[in-house]
Amino acid sequence: MRPMSDNPRARLAQLLKDHAVIHESVKLSSGKRSSYYIDARQVLLDPEGAALSGALAWDLLAPADPKAVGGLTLGADPLVCATSAAAWSQGRRVTGFFVRKDAKTHGLQQWIEGPFIEEGTPVAVVDDVLTSGGSLAKAVEMTRKAGGVVVAALVVIDREEGGAAHINELLDGAPLHALFTAQELLNG
Repeated sequence: MRPMSDNPRARLAQLLKDHAVIHESVKLSSGKRSSYYIDARQVLLDPEGAALSGALAWDLLAPADPKAVGGLTLGADPLVCATSAAAWSQGRRVTGFFVRKDAKTHGLQQWIEGPFIEEGTPVAVVDDVLTSGGSLAKAVEMTRKAGGVVVAALVVIDREEGGAAHINELLDGAPLHALFTAQELLNG
């Protein structure tokens, strides 16, 4: 087993800079154009990146004492699993769940996949990149509809394009954490 870095945050930042930041003109899911794109899954799906992001995310989320962590599929999926595993490595059972983009049209026709929660269970909602906040907002909405109480939210990268203000309005005082800002990765 490889040891964790002496400075996990710096190591994760370097992995993101090297493998996730793409300098080219792209259209974002928000509909805006950008001169760069951040494909965090390139790092979050790597075992080192998963271990680092999960540990850093759990360190920030643990004080809110969530019993589950989830987010909108596909962007949140790697971070959900990594955070749940990091909590487990510290002796905490924090289940993961995924919020579908659309309800299933067959079976139980549910929005939430995974060992979800009972009514009133404290949950953390996560995502990979925050731009306008649409994905995280949908995850918050559907988590609440399923009975979860959102006690914290976290993103790997905040592009600082208005999404944080939008999400903070929805969180009713629960904290929103970002492991990095886009500028830290672009200029650091």
